[in-house]
Amino acid sequence: MSDDWFQHQLTPYGDGNVEDGCHPEEAQALKDYLRQDTPASEAAWAITHPIVTSDDPGDDLPRLWGFLQDALVQLPTENIEPLLALLQAIENLPEPNFAGLDRRNRPGDRLWKGLGSFGHMWADHYMNGTWRDHVSTVGGAERVALREEHVRKAHVEARMVKGGIGGIPIDWGYETVVDVLEWTNLLLPTVLDFEVPAAAEWLVICGQRFRQGAEKGEDSYAFKPHITTRDEVAYRHVWGVESDQVMSWERMSLWEERLRGLQTEPGVVQEAATKALGAMRQGDAPS
Repeated sequence: MSDDWFQHQLTPYGDGNVEDGCHPEEAQALKDYLRQDTPASEAAWAITHPIVTSDDPGDDLPRLWGFLQDALVQLPTENIEPLLALLQAIENLPEPNFAGLDRRNRPGDRLWKGLGSFGHMWADHYMNGTWRDHVSTVGGAERVALREEHVRKAHVEARMVKGGIGGIPIDWGYETVVDVLEWTNLLLPTVLDFEVPAAAEWLVICGQRFRQGAEKGEDSYAFKPHITTRDEVAYRHVWGVESDQVMSWERMSLWEERLRGLQTEPGVVQEAATKALGAMRQGDAPS
């Protein structure tokens, strides 16, 4: 873990420019924690101290969330587990008292529980559908790097849902799987090497949660028909007809059928399809 990464977080525009950078206390707190100098509970207090003592915590909070989100996506993968533990520790902090602040500068009633705007920021930053336009034009090492980042984001999201961290909805997982296993993009070049591995992460990590959804017929916006367009891109249903707009055992069977077909694809698509099928077969629908 390089000090250069932390320096960039402090001065993202270089030349000592701290605009949009994280607070030095936040950087030091995370560095100490990831180097195992402090436990998660202590690190949670330290990294949130600049927010609690800020004159405008609502304005400063997005920089902390952005800092932690960058860490989840950019730092070596062995840091994901402790970073999730840190987020959970932040959620468990008592809510600060901002009664002495100007009302206009006070954040919402709940700053830590549910991690406030963390999920909204993540969605705005990482869930823009235009990523397909970009990856469809690149190849080689650049494509591999972009794919690894895309799959890692799916892994982090799924882990947060499974751990009940940050109020991340299961709908994100349903949507990731549905987009590749139920709908086919009519206009953009295929991005199966991105979408199938991302869906596999959700099926492996949240398979039990998906089965719970199937058991109770859970409703989700992810199952609503793509009748018009999304991001100006048309879609069609893989099976030609729309299935029920709830999670179900039938839907999971259709996913398995689609994954078996994807096992004929080469490389990472085949590997991811096999991985996802293995996870789904560990908890087959009741007969």
